[in-house]
Parts: sequence; structure tokens; C-alpha cells
Amino acid sequence: MVDVGERNLRRRATETPLVAGAQGAAIDLVLAALYFRGTPSTTFPVGALSPAVEERLATVYPLVLGDRAKGAPLVGTDPDYLRFRGLACEAGRSFVVAGEAVLGAAVAARTGLKVGDKILTEPRELFDLAGAYPLRMSVVGILGASGQPDDEAVFTTTATAWIVQGLGHGHEDLGTTTDPDLVMDTADGRVVGTAKVREYVEITAENRDSFHFHGDASDLPVDAAILVPTDRRSGTILYARAENGRLDVQLVRSAEVIDDLLVETFRIRRIMLAVLAAVAVGTLLLLAVVMALSVRIRAAEIQTMHLIGCGRGRVPFFIAIEIVFLFGLAILPAIVVGALLVPILADSERIIIG
Repeated sequence: MVDVGERNLRRRATETPLVAGAQGAAIDLVLAALYFRGTPSTTFPVGALSPAVEERLATVYPLVLGDRAKGAPLVGTDPDYLRFRGLACEAGRSFVVAGEAVLGAAVAARTGLKVGDKILTEPRELFDLAGAYPLRMSVVGILGASGQPDDEAVFTTTATAWIVQGLGHGHEDLGTTTDPDLVMDTADGRVVGTAKVREYVEITAENRDSFHFHGDASDLPVDAAILVPTDRRSGTILYARAENGRLDVQLVRSAEVIDDLLVETFRIRRIMLAVLAAVAVGTLLLLAVVMALSVRIRAAEIQTMHLIGCGRGRVPFFIAIEIVFLFGLAILPAIVVGALLVPILADSERIIIG
């Protein structure tokens, strides 16, 4: 089980060369970016990674995390992220514009949602009176199963994730509305709305153009970003710049962080093996005692076998067959249970990373 978890952790980390984030705990950053487990304590502006893109040093996949939909983490990212992870839609298509969502295979199976259905985001707090409205998104695609954490996520654009966080919104067109409760006054071509005018909670083709963000787009926050260097030299340059403070982000090599995490896993495995070894020795001693007592108790039966002509070498042979048969009855179920558990624990990084 530990070996399966180790292979899965290493594979995803190896496929993710560099992870960018604000200064903080590297392990929290990597677990958030690779496994969508929690969010880093601080964010950083998406424009901080512009030099890497402009100089063509790396391909950047920003990640906006922290919200949920149907109990699954909502991941705001670039549509090319799915291609980077080798994910493909078995139904529908990838998300393209704000308001569209693609479901991981496990989310779709658990919720029963299909292409064309709607999915609603969850409020971050139970009583969030001052927060943004939950957003109703259109399901445009269902991903095929990959056996990775992506199966348990809902993917959408970064713009959609920012709108969910309340950083962007749209307004109703009061110039065309006929509802008198929404318009307070019209004078000199200006329309004054009432307090009933609200932000949209669903992005449609009709109102998509009304959604906007206040401030510079490069200042919008992201929780993490995956960087895939153009080549080895580009990766070295980026890492050196981050180490020297020439990039306003922290860059970590995810494989190194996961290796540090696995050191603790190996320590736990050594303890478990030591305990199992002690239990195995005790079990063998107990088995030896039980078999010795069994031979003593069956002394009359063994004597009868000798009297009817059974040779002395035959009696140990019969006892050995009984022992082999008993061991077979014990080992066979263990093998079957182990063979069934390993595929189930194909995503056992959840056990290791909590």
C-alpha cells in the first residue's frame, strides 16, 4: 500500500516541474497545487509571472483555489491545464469562457450531473451576508477517469473563479428593463437604479459582456501556479531568479518537496514493518506450541495408525500435509484481499497527505 502511494505521489510530482506561490510553507503550496488539498495562506498577483511568459521561459498554468461546488474543489485555471495533465472529455468539451465548468469523472459519477446541467458553487461560510452570491455554472464537459486528484475536482476558467470570490461581477441593463422596482429615475439619458438591482448569479451568453473586474487585471490574485520550463536552461534561470528575489514569487521543485514528505512515510513504514516482524515471530511461536500440543493430544490416534501398519515416516508426512493445508487456507484469503486493496488504493496519496 505504501509503495502504491509512493509511486502515485512521485509520478504527479515528476510531471509538475515547478510550482509558484507566495512566500510560505512549500509543502502547503505543493499539496494545494498538485492535489487541491487546502489553499496556501497567502496569494500573489497573477502578473508576477508575466516575465516568465513574455521571455518564453515557461508555460504557466495559474490556479485559483479555495471554493467548492457539490463538495468538490473548484479549480480556476487555463483551459490548457487539462491538456497538460493528459485529461480529455469523454462527453462534451472543455471550458472556454466564464460560467462554464468541466467535471472530474468521480464528481460526475457521484452527483449524476451530465453535460447541459447546472452546478452551483458553495458559500465559503454558512452565514456569509457580505460575501458574493453563489454562481450557477453550466456543465459543458465530463472528463474521463484518470486515477488522479483531477477526478475529484471541478474545473473552470480563472475569470469564473474570481467572479465566485466576488472580484468580478455583472450588472443588469437598466436601460432596457421594464421592471419599475429596479429603476428609481431616468434623466438626461442616465438611469438610476434602486437597491433591488443585484449582481448576476449566472453567466449567460446574453449577460457575459456585462461582467467585469475593477482594477488592473494583472493584480488579480492566484493561489498557486504550475510552471513548465521551455527547457532545462529556462528552468534553471527561473529558479535562480526566484532564489535571488528577482521574481516576486516562491518557486519550489515539487519532486523535492514530495521526497521530503516521503521521508516521513518511510519512517512510518519502518515502524510498521518492525511491529509486523514482532507479531510474525510471536505468531510462529504460538503456531509451534499449538502444533506440539496437537500432536500430544492425538497420540492415541497416531498409535492406532502405527498398529494398522502405517510406517513411522508416514505420520510426519500426514501432519505436514495438514500444516500446508492450513497455511494455504490462511494465505489464499490474504492474497485475494491484498490484490483487491491495491487497485482501490490507486489514489492512496489521500492517506499519505491527509
